[in-house]
Amino acid sequence: MMSGTGCTIAFKLTQYDGANPIQSATCEWNESNDEQQLMLDESLWNVSYARQSIASNEDAIDCEATFKVVKGNLNQANVAVGLRLDSWSQDNYLLMPAAAYNGNRFRVSKQQYPPMLEHEDEIGVDIPTTITDVPRLNLDEGPSKIELRTGDLATPAVGCFLHQQKKGLLLLTYQGTALGDSGMTVEESGDRSEAMISISAPAVRSSKYSMCNSKELSDDRGYDFHELDEVTIKFRLYVFDCPDIPTLFDYFSKTRKSLTGPNELRHEIPFSASWDILEEKYNRDNWQRDFEFYRSSTSPDPTFGEWQTGWVGGAINTYPMLAIGNDLSKERSVKTLNFLFDTVQAPSGFFHGIYCKGNRLGDAFRRHDETSIVLLRKNADVLYFMTKQLMLLEKLGEPIPAGWKEGLIRACDAFVRLWDKYGQFGQFVDLEKEEIIIGGSSSAGIASAGLSLSGQYFNRPDYTNIAKLSGQHYYDHFVKQGVTTGAPGEICQSPDSESAFALLESYVVLYETTGDRKWLGMAEDTAKLCATWVVSYDFEYAEEAEFRKLDLRSTGAVWASVQNKHAAPGICTFSGASLFKLYRATANEFYLELLQDIAHNLPQYMSREDRPLRISWGGNRNGTTYSPLGWMGERVNLSDWEGKENIGEVAGGSCWCEVSCMLTYFEVPGVYIHSDTGYICAIDHVDAEVAHNNPEMMTVKLINRTNFTAKVKVFVESTSEMAKVLGENALLDHRTIVIEPASDYTLTINK
Repeated sequence: MMSGTGCTIAFKLTQYDGANPIQSATCEWNESNDEQQLMLDESLWNVSYARQSIASNEDAIDCEATFKVVKGNLNQANVAVGLRLDSWSQDNYLLMPAAAYNGNRFRVSKQQYPPMLEHEDEIGVDIPTTITDVPRLNLDEGPSKIELRTGDLATPAVGCFLHQQKKGLLLLTYQGTALGDSGMTVEESGDRSEAMISISAPAVRSSKYSMCNSKELSDDRGYDFHELDEVTIKFRLYVFDCPDIPTLFDYFSKTRKSLTGPNELRHEIPFSASWDILEEKYNRDNWQRDFEFYRSSTSPDPTFGEWQTGWVGGAINTYPMLAIGNDLSKERSVKTLNFLFDTVQAPSGFFHGIYCKGNRLGDAFRRHDETSIVLLRKNADVLYFMTKQLMLLEKLGEPIPAGWKEGLIRACDAFVRLWDKYGQFGQFVDLEKEEIIIGGSSSAGIASAGLSLSGQYFNRPDYTNIAKLSGQHYYDHFVKQGVTTGAPGEICQSPDSESAFALLESYVVLYETTGDRKWLGMAEDTAKLCATWVVSYDFEYAEEAEFRKLDLRSTGAVWASVQNKHAAPGICTFSGASLFKLYRATANEFYLELLQDIAHNLPQYMSREDRPLRISWGGNRNGTTYSPLGWMGERVNLSDWEGKENIGEVAGGSCWCEVSCMLTYFEVPGVYIHSDTGYICAIDHVDAEVAHNNPEMMTVKLINRTNFTAKVKVFVESTSEMAKVLGENALLDHRTIVIEPASDYTLTINK
């Protein structure tokens, strides 16, 4: 099954001084003999290799390599099994989910955090993708190696698109062995004609990654092996026909859970109860009384500001508040959007990026004098969410304050002028001069959704036309190439999840507003790329970790970027409703299951009165400081990029995850039911099962096992109704079922 890949199996035994290799022994698998021997420092090892075909998939084999000490001891060592690719090329595409896209083989700017491209030779309209110092394959001559632990990946996997052979290779493994987390390494030969993909136990990296530094001193250590000790490394290998990069992502989406299997959902708190806590928290902690707006951050740091346009909540947090908030929340949301147009919007139509202590600031984080330089993604967020809010108010029959429509049109016009001038939106722009400072990124990918929706709302074909042109541009130059970049403002142009999910949103909106199914194909390719950023299994934390004690599950957490190597609760900053719409348009259950993982994961990270989150960051596991009620931090650390002592620990803080959680309750159905087939998907923290079903009627039992009242949004339709486009604010029309704590409710559906 490995024909056409030039792939051979190799075994390696290495001894270390600290994390520095001092001696090693290697051998290759001989097909005529499944047991080999290795000797190192007077220790003798047997290495046995077994493989088994998978009946359900002729592309796959299960493999395991067992290393056993038959004589002697070996201290500070590890073992590894590798795939040597003898027909490698620098043109091949390398995927390490949430850690490397195209091997991160891009131009590098070495900077401290927060990084900002600012030197003359780094900036420009048509610069090549420029990333920070993250683990990567070398773009230039010299050593080329990525060394990671399994915890650095959303799924412990390595995928390759072998360009010349038109083959795909996908290797999946487990988090670790009895020796701890495993290592995953990809190393190229000097002339790039060979590559080795290896799994090691335990993980011992020669250097480790910390923020914007790929050469941090490694604190990994080997294992002291004694006579008769043994360890087995298991993995599954797929080799398949693969004409292009999107096919690699498609294959990954179908197999990402094939080793770990489906996860078990643990019910913590219903979406509605989370909403109640978060709404109270926002009115308690996020209201800026002096200038009357909802703050996007509780931090006084001007780098992040009291207000950030878009991105982490500015003009986004108001959307669910206007829809389902109480009278105070709605009143304050109106004042917040008045502040947006009256104070934050510039004469050009663009919006300033940050507002703090009475000052309008730009997004050049290290250059606060540059108040006119903004991250365009943040402005693009406003186009999208502001249009949704105008549509919402009209649907509710509520008045739209004077100036909002005119302000949004001015913003849309500014985007149109920028596109007409450059044929792209760029990443950072000067909002006064209307010039792109840094281009060449998919950072502002949500602009396609914003312009498409605004084109429909205002009946402006020019907006719709630019939406289509930009959507095609982003697909051709980014999604199709397997890399989306630079949506967060402090990662330069590193690959990230936020730009991928923004483009997914854009393609679904383009489909719904134009009716052209070509956008569905682009949406599907993008959704499968998005899936590489979503944790596919429940990480096993150390027994002493706070997440382990609280039984917080990692499946569904979304990684931020290859620079900021943490997962987080939810998508920054969306509900994931685009996945629901994509499922309805395609009937592919993968999208609904992915949404279920993401949405169900969210509320467990919120500090509550009945279960306050004790801040255990920095090894402070015996601390007595707790996150305030309703606060959600963004750290779901599986990686040791901030220290092994912080894996699975509570960092505290309050951030955009709260907005994603509120959006989820408003935009994502809690329970989805097909009235004709009886298919049910429970996304909220409830169980649902068909109690009775006949041609006239179906009854569904909804069970709330939590200690909170659940107000569950139920979406019922027949399979034939799935073809109907939902559009915006769709859940306003659907039924809400109230289920008391530890109770059940029988829902009757007349067919």
